[in-house]
Amino acid sequence: MNKNLSSIARVIGCVSLATCWVIAAGPAQADPAQAETAPTAGLEEVVVTATKTGATNLQDTPLAIQAFTSEQLAVRGIQNISGVAPYTPGVQLSDLTGYSQLFIRGVGSNTVFIGSDPSSTVQLDGVYLARPLTYLMDFIDVDQVEVLKGPQGTLYGRNSVGGTMNVTSRAPSPTPTGELQVSGGNYNAFGLQGYLSGPITDSGIRGSIAFNRAKHSAYLDNVSTGGGVENEDHYGARGQLLFPFGSTTSLTLRGDYEYSNDSLGGAPKLLVADGVPLDDSVLGNYGKVSLNLPNLTTLRTYGLAADFKTQPYDDFTIRSLTAYRHLSGSMYTDADASSLNVLRTLISPIKEQQLSEELDFNGKTDRLTYVYGLYYFHENDAEPLTLSVPAFHVSNIVRGSLRDESEAAFGQIEYHFTPQISAVAGLRYTHETKHYSAASKWTLSESFDPTVAAAAPVIGPPFFAPPFAISALRSYNALTPKFGLNYRPQDNLLVYVSATRGFKSGGFDYGAPDAADAMRGFQPEYLWSYELGVKSDWLDKRVRLNADAFLYRYSNLQVEVFVPPANAVTENAAAARIEGLETELTVRPIPELTAYANLAWLHARYTSYPAAYVTRFGTFNASGKALNHAPNFTTVFGGTYTAKLGNVGSAFFGADYHWQSQMFFTPANAGVGSVTDYPEQQASYGILSARVGWTSADDHWTAAVIGSNLTNRNYITSTVSYGVGISGRPGDPRLVRAQMAYRF
Repeated sequence: MNKNLSSIARVIGCVSLATCWVIAAGPAQADPAQAETAPTAGLEEVVVTATKTGATNLQDTPLAIQAFTSEQLAVRGIQNISGVAPYTPGVQLSDLTGYSQLFIRGVGSNTVFIGSDPSSTVQLDGVYLARPLTYLMDFIDVDQVEVLKGPQGTLYGRNSVGGTMNVTSRAPSPTPTGELQVSGGNYNAFGLQGYLSGPITDSGIRGSIAFNRAKHSAYLDNVSTGGGVENEDHYGARGQLLFPFGSTTSLTLRGDYEYSNDSLGGAPKLLVADGVPLDDSVLGNYGKVSLNLPNLTTLRTYGLAADFKTQPYDDFTIRSLTAYRHLSGSMYTDADASSLNVLRTLISPIKEQQLSEELDFNGKTDRLTYVYGLYYFHENDAEPLTLSVPAFHVSNIVRGSLRDESEAAFGQIEYHFTPQISAVAGLRYTHETKHYSAASKWTLSESFDPTVAAAAPVIGPPFFAPPFAISALRSYNALTPKFGLNYRPQDNLLVYVSATRGFKSGGFDYGAPDAADAMRGFQPEYLWSYELGVKSDWLDKRVRLNADAFLYRYSNLQVEVFVPPANAVTENAAAARIEGLETELTVRPIPELTAYANLAWLHARYTSYPAAYVTRFGTFNASGKALNHAPNFTTVFGGTYTAKLGNVGSAFFGADYHWQSQMFFTPANAGVGSVTDYPEQQASYGILSARVGWTSADDHWTAAVIGSNLTNRNYITSTVSYGVGISGRPGDPRLVRAQMAYRF
């Protein structure tokens, strides 16, 4: 208890110093991209919907949030949430053959397969996306992206232990509007996007339709068989209809579809020598791989949603959000990441459906603002896996399926004692049930097609899982409260303190080595967050500074480890502690120039993890080691200068630099004992991006050239250690894009 109080006091002290600095010196913060269009005297206000009580000014919202508008995304060439992460200190995003791994402030999960859930989540127009395979959908008709840092266990609930990303679509417009954008660049990149929005009938019905086409050739050359990996071939569409029923009631229907056919590499780059000359020849070259098989990921996803809102009387609103989402596809991967014919995997046919309903009631009185509601979620997921071991002419066929149901009731109030002081209290009760079944068997595999494999019983190779069949049912319950106090001593200054709990349910291991491990599964994880923050504007809103300090008590956290020869098992580490401080500074000294500097310091360590396992070292005590994907420092800074060109329009130039310190991908960190050349880590690195563009005087035409990773820095974003060695997922190389758009 004394240690807890000491840690909390230390964090509060950090924020107190930051608060004093704010009040004394005056600088202030905002999001990493402000005013790409015509300049104004002060910093623009940003409106967010994170509190679920309607739109609020970001600077008046007592949460750690960064928001990105559609203009800010477009001018940086950001196509999905992976492009948001470098502009958000404290956020890391990687993926394993399309399975996204999202970490916010060191809280996330590399356990992303069937039977498990993410620890930091993504919401699309308020709809929780259950499968990380759908996280990297292209942005189509997006209005804003909000990154909520810290557990959102009361209002957002399901698995948002580390935080959540809200992706919000552009609402149908009351007047005709539209845009068409075309782009091209290196690696044969081509993009085409467009949307059309406006009234459909005189009765007030509005609609919008948008489409997207994106493709580029392979980023990595394959020296073994030719061709390459990390190409992209996507297309998608999105439509909305808004039906007004009087002045206080509306129904919005949404539908979206996306198809992707990519040669994703998963983690294709061997980081250590395997003794094969062809593979060893590409070590250290981040533009080349050596694979004996092609990698192919094909995914189809679509969703339907009905968003009903009514205001039966002033200051009281009811919202019902009903949604259905579907995912299907297949993945074919050279699992050993080498030119050796050792392991092949086929996950097909992937079939996932989810149905959700959320009913919210919110309102306010003179002193009280409140929101309460009910939530229901149902999911069916099947991801059949065939693992081929060509040397033994056999395949392991695993048929796993999951049925998941979650029900919750929640409520939160903010009571204003005075215009300057208010208190927040909230509570969510969650009940979740998971039914997991799996069957594993070995068959002869003269071909890799599992439909023609021999049906006779076969004994698998040594060290591989024996056949098994299991069916398991687990239920989980949790209370996730929130308490907070907000103080507004003067206009444009907010100080807030909060305590919040996050919860993520347990699950089952898709890659379990035997029936006992598959039945055992893993337990829920919990996180208590203690947070103190400041938001402030100064000098007629020319300077903005926000600061946020936090302390996390993380218990029973879920950690996935890779177990030879080809298994992935989730362990519950006993406990961890995360301390951090984030500052965000934005200044506009003159109307033409906006500059910003955002910094995150993170100290994320296991406080108790006595039986950690890493392939290279076996079992060891990881207590005191750093958490995965949790660099001590991340920062992004840059700015934009906009110059008016009279009747010609205006031009802008901007640059951004992202830097982060050393990061580890397993609990072993820099090694155990005397080992210091441990490859499952990434040394500190920086990424430089820049853009130059023009906007016509009537604001109809825009053109820009955008460059990212201009120094062509080599780095990796994640690793895996099954197969013949340790391999890593390289970050994107230098990319240069030119784009032009017409809008009305």
